[in-house]
Amino acid sequence: MIHQDDAAYWACPHGYDARDGCVSCFEESADPDPDSITWDVAVWFNSRRPIPVKALQDVHRHGNRFNLDKLSAPQIYLLTGQARAARGAQAVAGLIGFLLHNRHVVDEFTVQETRAVQISPSPEVPARDRVWP
Repeated sequence: MIHQDDAAYWACPHGYDARDGCVSCFEESADPDPDSITWDVAVWFNSRRPIPVKALQDVHRHGNRFNLDKLSAPQIYLLTGQARAARGAQAVAGLIGFLLHNRHVVDEFTVQETRAVQISPSPEVPARDRVWP
């Protein structure tokens, strides 16, 4: 059972659980509010089917904001990128939303772990206060 505070913590502005992704958060990240925080985001996920090497390379065409790598374990991938968002939940939801938006590349996936680290506007803030979750 998900605790109500946990649900609020993980909710993106559109009401979705960030771990499930949000295409709207991804689309908003294409034209972000210049005053929003910049986050380095990482998402580790499993894919039922292997992602073709060409598809891995094509991810870079999205403004070099994202990088998709295959890890040494079978069908384990790491998607990284920068996102501008008010909260870490929105940044994570947007990066996973990229996968949802590109179902032709990754048709079925399961998110294993996420991480978002605030890199602006205040890098002098101690890391423990900038890391999400």
